[in-house]
Amino acid sequence: MRLLGVEFRDYARFDRCFVPLDTGIRLLVGKNNSGKTSLLRALSALTALPFGKPAAFSTEVARYARKQVPLPNYEMEIVFAYEESDSDFLGADLGGWPKFAAASKRTWAFSFKVYPQSSSIVLVDASLQCDATALPIIEVGPNNYVRLFYDSRGAIAKRQGRAFESAGPQLSDGTLVRTFSEEDIFSEFPDLMSTRFVHAHRVVRPNLGLQALETLADTAESLAPFLDTALSNNRETFDKIQKVVTDIFPEFKFVNPEKAQNSVSITLTRRDTNEKVPLTHCGTGVEQVLALATFVLASGPGTIILLDEPHSYLHPTAERQVVDFLFSHTEHRYVISTHSAILINSVPPDRILVLGKSNTIGAPSSESSSVPTLLHSLGYKNSDLLFNDRLIFVEGESDQDILPLLLLCNPLLSRPDLEKTGFPVMDGEGRLRGRDQQTSLMYWEKFLIQLGKQSSPRVYLFDGDCALEDQKLLGKTKAFEAGSAALLRFLGMHEIENYLLVPEAIASAMEELANFQGENLKDANSEAVGKKLSEILCLKENRKLYPQGPPNDPNREVKGSVALQMLLANYGLRYEKRKVGRLIATKITDKNQPLLSEIWKLFPRDFLNYK
Repeated sequence: MRLLGVEFRDYARFDRCFVPLDTGIRLLVGKNNSGKTSLLRALSALTALPFGKPAAFSTEVARYARKQVPLPNYEMEIVFAYEESDSDFLGADLGGWPKFAAASKRTWAFSFKVYPQSSSIVLVDASLQCDATALPIIEVGPNNYVRLFYDSRGAIAKRQGRAFESAGPQLSDGTLVRTFSEEDIFSEFPDLMSTRFVHAHRVVRPNLGLQALETLADTAESLAPFLDTALSNNRETFDKIQKVVTDIFPEFKFVNPEKAQNSVSITLTRRDTNEKVPLTHCGTGVEQVLALATFVLASGPGTIILLDEPHSYLHPTAERQVVDFLFSHTEHRYVISTHSAILINSVPPDRILVLGKSNTIGAPSSESSSVPTLLHSLGYKNSDLLFNDRLIFVEGESDQDILPLLLLCNPLLSRPDLEKTGFPVMDGEGRLRGRDQQTSLMYWEKFLIQLGKQSSPRVYLFDGDCALEDQKLLGKTKAFEAGSAALLRFLGMHEIENYLLVPEAIASAMEELANFQGENLKDANSEAVGKKLSEILCLKENRKLYPQGPPNDPNREVKGSVALQMLLANYGLRYEKRKVGRLIATKITDKNQPLLSEIWKLFPRDFLNYK
């Protein structure tokens, strides 16, 4: 058996939600109130599975249960992949049973009911799923349970009754709570029960009574007595915790549990002065790193650590170091709720569970398993796609800077709406053509699929110099089939910089640049700039200005960025495509550039939510 994950039903905002738990780091990403913390809470209930010695979990989970009568409860199904060695659990190799042999997906499914108010979990049934066909493995009765064994043709060969390990309470709705022995079919569950929830609000109490403490509270409030106990009983672990803190914050050299008058607190020793500084005076980031390091290093190997917003209060540099720390401790599995772009960009897209508007989130497909690793290796950033309601894919970084400013010139578009729009950059800065453009587009489409964002409204915007045959080729891409949320659009000009060829805006931008550089410009008023720009546009044989040959309409067919470079050079100013282009764009208005309306018309009214 190989653990795949846990599916919750009728829980919080979800009709059904599958959380992968196979290996490594898994991220839960979504807006506030999307269900991230509720899922971490649900996973914390794994400690109470009815095997070995179940542990209690927080009764806070009860409020997330949709079914409240007669008792708060929800369903949980734990799913494992079937492996060849698992045939012993069945009694025979089912290779001779056609449905088993033909099945594309074989999984073990263990269904439970969770009763949070009593920290009780009840096994309902267990089966082997072969696509749509289920073979029951367990039948649970009031006094014992029955194991079912099969022959090679998928017929029941034997039924074997077995006693419960122990009897628990009878719940007020009549449900009996029973604990099962850790036999073959249940051998994976004790490890799964080693789960640790870490609260988002981690605040260390400045002073607590002196006591031996082996378990750290999920809020980290008991960190002082816990570290004091670790210093006495497990010095190796304490030293590792101290090293994490001093590596990330090198201004400190020691972490000190301080005892005084039957209480204990924490100080840190400064490296330069040897002064001991109370943890309360060291900054919240130090407190957070100390708590996180303790949770990770004090947990036994194989623990599933549930981290709620571990990046809180951390500087980006410290965030990256915490990420490196987590990646270096592969003895654990992690499920992390986060809004941090640093964390989100640190993992391949298939490690992220996106919690959007849907109330149903199924198990991810195993197809194209190499795609997420490839995309991650190529530098695609998950945050480019996850933080926005809609996306406009542009050809280059200058488009990414300039287009939002030109869209904001539309009086019907509000800034908050635009702030919910992402502008990911396709490859090539306008240099890609034909098949290469289509390949770049398809990479982004596969990226969206991996992140579960294929229903996001989006526009792929290409420059106006795209050849007609290339436009036709791009139009045939599967992404733009009927019913898709993707749209294909082309600028009406050679490139976005053509819309910046406004003498008034250019003159204003040049004046600011010259003042910043301490230079005096001569003849840099709007009229003079307009005259020089006209002279440049008349150079119709210049192939840098007009890559496609002498123009019929210079203003549209000129390479706008080259025209701006030549214009600024006339005034002794250096043209930087992104920086200067953005500066000029801040001077553009719908009054001095009436052609902006053709940009606005590229996007449907409901796409950008015009007033």
